[in-house]
Amino acid sequence: MEEYGLGALEANAELVMAGLGPLAVRLASLADEAGRAVTLDAAEVLVAGQGRELLRGVLQLCLDTQAAAEVRLPAVTGSDAVVRARAEPGHARAVVTVLGEVTVRRIGYRAGVTGVPALFPRDAALNLPLRGYSWQLQQLAVMFTRSGAYEQAQELIEAATGIRVGKRQLEQITAEAAADAPGFYPALAREQDHQDQGPDQDQDQGPDQDQDQGPEQEQERVMPLVLSADGKGVAMRPDSRRNGSKAPGSRVRTFQKRRGTGEKGCKRMAETGAVFDIKAVPRTPEQVMAPSPPGGKDTPRALNRWYTADIAADRASTIRDIFDQAQRRDPGRARPWIALADGDIHQIALFREQAAARGIQVTILIDFIHVLEYLWKAGWCFHQPRDPAIEDWVRAQALDILHGRVTDVTARIRQLAEDHPPAGTEHAKIIRTTLHYLHAKQPYLDYPAALANGWPIATGVIEGACRHLVQDRMGITGARWSTPGAQAILWLRAIRANGDHHTYWNHHITQEHHRNHLRHYHDSHELAA
Repeated sequence: MEEYGLGALEANAELVMAGLGPLAVRLASLADEAGRAVTLDAAEVLVAGQGRELLRGVLQLCLDTQAAAEVRLPAVTGSDAVVRARAEPGHARAVVTVLGEVTVRRIGYRAGVTGVPALFPRDAALNLPLRGYSWQLQQLAVMFTRSGAYEQAQELIEAATGIRVGKRQLEQITAEAAADAPGFYPALAREQDHQDQGPDQDQDQGPDQDQDQGPEQEQERVMPLVLSADGKGVAMRPDSRRNGSKAPGSRVRTFQKRRGTGEKGCKRMAETGAVFDIKAVPRTPEQVMAPSPPGGKDTPRALNRWYTADIAADRASTIRDIFDQAQRRDPGRARPWIALADGDIHQIALFREQAAARGIQVTILIDFIHVLEYLWKAGWCFHQPRDPAIEDWVRAQALDILHGRVTDVTARIRQLAEDHPPAGTEHAKIIRTTLHYLHAKQPYLDYPAALANGWPIATGVIEGACRHLVQDRMGITGARWSTPGAQAILWLRAIRANGDHHTYWNHHITQEHHRNHLRHYHDSHELAA
């Protein structure tokens, strides 16, 4: 490349923007060097490596240009009402971005009083994070840490940006990123309500405003609303076990050479909740129990799924959250509400308690798959191992339950136990447990009405959520969690599963802007403007 050509390029670039000349020369030199590369891989490595440094130079130039144009203010008043009239230019701080480290120079304002911190209005204008990593780099870190192990996140960040972030820093970034998760959805609902009640809303719509709604809109309006919850155990550090549980070292050892049930470390239940709409598909009991065709059965389909997961609070908190979300979806309570449970007595009581407190009628249904499992266990008590007749027996009992004949099934099992006493105490215990289960859960086994209305009768959505929200990340081999660390990951994964990551990140940055900067000034509105 001719030197005079580079000189002319630099001179012309300087006419466009001061300081742009050297960057333009470096870009031309990089293009020339990449053009002489033998393979595509060599050219890609060269451009990616040096190109990142070139872009970092562009970002640094922009920051330096802004710093040179910063207007010196007569004084700055903090939220403590102390006037800072002493302006000190030349203050600098480093920020690590996805392109590399840059330096931000700005004017500091001091009061000259011991104990009164300096203020940097340009930090507020740029919304600089308190941590030395840019928001874009922190967002990239969160995307990796919520999906895989911290060590893996380190490797991916370094491969994508060339920046090496320590594991402890990744943990801190993730925890801080989830700080605004608890209030995110209530704030989103308030913002939506404000928009719905804004000045542009048509105030002239009378009682005939719904007359133009077609069948699709009407079906959407009355679409059933389903609530479901379940728990998944997470391996925790000993200091993060729940109150009342014993540390592994203080438990009574059943065996000397191996650990028995309940002696293998600390686990804490992460309660997962889901709220979703259902595209109703009416079915008959015979269709439910029929073998699945090659294309699958036509079953109720879950739409607009919303998830939450909590490991720090108790289960009542999660049930309350899903009821709050359901109320945001159906404030007029015009849709049927269905709660799907796995049969846990405490969970059912929480559903009933929340429904009663809010004056909402909720139909609670027990997961039919759990009922089938009890029928299979009881069936093995009356059949020989590998007897194919058990399948027909279980299907017959299941059809009776789906038709609403639960008492007939319990009477039949009881009669079989009397005519053919179970061999051994274990089988007798299974029979007693099955009979008790069917009798106790009978109020929640109204499958005929559910099938006629096209409602779901299985908890597949929440079972899947426990796997993809909790187990896939929290159950990584060797992982042991602290309560704050686990909760941060669960919140971020739930927000991502809801499709709200970008909305949440903008909300989080806005909240950080207020916490880190605006609240330190006497007139934050003027400063923001």
